[in-house]
Amino acid sequence: MSDPTVVIVGSGAAALSLASSLPADRRVILLTKETMSDSNSAMAQGGIATSYLPEDSEASHIEDTLLAGAGHNDFDIVQMVIHEGKQMMQELIDARFPFDRSPEGTLLLGREGAHSLNRIFHAGGDASGWKLIEHLQQRIPGHIEVREYVRVVDLLVMDNHCCGVKLLDREGRIEYIHADQVVLATGGCGSLYSHHSNHLTVTGDGLMLAYRAGAALTDMEFMQFHPTLLVKNGRSYGLVSEAVRGEGGVLVDETGRRIMKGRHEYEDLAPRDIVARVMHEEMQQGRTIYINIEACSNFSSRFPSITRLCEQAGVDLRDQRIPVAPGMHFLMGGIQVNTWGESTVRGLFAIGEAACTGLHGANRLASNSLLEALVTGRRTAQRIAAMNDSMTEWKTGLSVSPVLIQVPQTTLAELQRRMTAAVSIERTGEQLRGMKEWLEGLPSQVFNVQKITRVQMELSNLWQLAVLVTSAALLREESRGAHYRSDFPERDDSVWGGRQIILSRQGSRIIHNERIRSSWSVFS
Repeated sequence: MSDPTVVIVGSGAAALSLASSLPADRRVILLTKETMSDSNSAMAQGGIATSYLPEDSEASHIEDTLLAGAGHNDFDIVQMVIHEGKQMMQELIDARFPFDRSPEGTLLLGREGAHSLNRIFHAGGDASGWKLIEHLQQRIPGHIEVREYVRVVDLLVMDNHCCGVKLLDREGRIEYIHADQVVLATGGCGSLYSHHSNHLTVTGDGLMLAYRAGAALTDMEFMQFHPTLLVKNGRSYGLVSEAVRGEGGVLVDETGRRIMKGRHEYEDLAPRDIVARVMHEEMQQGRTIYINIEACSNFSSRFPSITRLCEQAGVDLRDQRIPVAPGMHFLMGGIQVNTWGESTVRGLFAIGEAACTGLHGANRLASNSLLEALVTGRRTAQRIAAMNDSMTEWKTGLSVSPVLIQVPQTTLAELQRRMTAAVSIERTGEQLRGMKEWLEGLPSQVFNVQKITRVQMELSNLWQLAVLVTSAALLREESRGAHYRSDFPERDDSVWGGRQIILSRQGSRIIHNERIRSSWSVFS
């Protein structure tokens, strides 16, 4: 009998944490759409949050996570990730991971939005994600097979068991890989919107692979819009890290007025959903928003990546201000999983941003995502290591069929424009219904997967994902965290922890059910 096979789809921090933690007796195949270094994780400017200073505690980090998440978090998951994440961070410190330090060797901890204390570990100034990816890549065992420039186009499923993947290799040939476990670590779906901080490869592929395979998706209405993307003349150049505001940067309009003054007790370091909505309101009134960086000492050396973005955009830092606007940053929802990353389809796992663990609730706390990636990757590896069931019997009787892709007759730019107008920072029922009608009314054409381009395939995934996001946003008739309905502006705190909207597939129909998320609420 051959060694049990694990297929990992994706190459970000969660995927690499998993790959470096799997036992040596597993055959592991890691598939990635471009190169091993192309992921959201590699682009992360922010750091990793954990309590470290004497005055800080896990309890304080938990409370900040729940407050930012508007009480929609799963409390048990929050406790688990923050506790296990702190242990993993200590391992990184002990391994001399290059966290930023003072000349005397003291760890330099920053503060970001909605954190009550300094607990953000950075590396390379604003290159924390890339440093983490480098560190994890060096720890991937030599027996792991890495295949770059391949596209997973479908999952092999039989009787609600995931038995492998169908892919297009770099020459465009269809290939089937049978596996005992498949792990999706494909990130979110920033490309649904005109302005976003995501890598261009992140197009919701894993989410739609899971959905078509019968897995449940949840919390898809909760999209976090980062307040500060560098946007000039309508073009977005990349993220301006929240750490800039953590070190004294403030949001101002063209007259120099501080727009967050008096809007929240944390002012410019309020939770991201609140800052983004204030900026949206100001911009709707015709104002231009900037980050004033006068208070940030040694800006160019502290933030080298952002400095390069400014150079690309032609922003002169001698003016001490950077033009910014909100853009889609992070999906709090995703593939519904348990504490071990298991989806509702046996043998199919999801980790990182592609998964919804319940950690982030309705709005992610800054710098909790890389922490989650590390923890969920390791936990899923532990679960797989403990599994003895094999999919061998399913492989034998599994029939393979052509992969047919339905491609809408529209453009990505038009889809992004409409999603940005109707399903972004502020939403109304009328807008959402109009968007859903447009999406479902689009004419489309069915192609064999071998006869369409990558652009068409990504557009197909994003179109179908947009229907799910819009449907979920219509179903939640309240405002909570990053989901703001101006026709339902109040949060319904009579529902303890918030109801969870779960979407799944029945034939060609979307079906939904709801449950109350098991959580402890700091608002009760």
